[in-house]
Amino acid sequence: MNHPAPLQCTLSGTVSELPAFFERLEDWAQGHEVPMPLASSFGLMLDELLTNVATHGYAGKGGPVSVHITFDAPATLSAVLRDEGPPFDPTALVAADVEAALEDRHIGGLGVHFVKKLAERFVYRRDGAVNEISVTRTWVAPSPQVSGL
Repeated sequence: MNHPAPLQCTLSGTVSELPAFFERLEDWAQGHEVPMPLASSFGLMLDELLTNVATHGYAGKGGPVSVHITFDAPATLSAVLRDEGPPFDPTALVAADVEAALEDRHIGGLGVHFVKKLAERFVYRRDGAVNEISVTRTWVAPSPQVSGL
């Protein structure tokens, strides 16, 4: 396996900085030839998780968020996110009822449901005063369609 240099940064834990972070992530992914379907779906998962930290963990006031992303070529991305917000384990949330009618659904939880569905690995741990989320996604290229002749 090929292990390019990781992407590491510390964010200020605000939603306003996320577009610049995702531009940086896109540039990093392109520079390491991460398959675009993998980079896109992984970016969506990180968007959900980082937005939750900013809006719920830090309640819009900001705070440090450490991001460490690795790429194991040819097709696995992993991230570790660390924040100093109140303890919150997203992996322990009750599964969202996606079969219920919209008017009967509870508000919230769909983003975490989305992450759980896309990630091969989604782990939470509390390390002292720090929340740590680890998430991994692997992309498998679709099999070529064989046409009947």
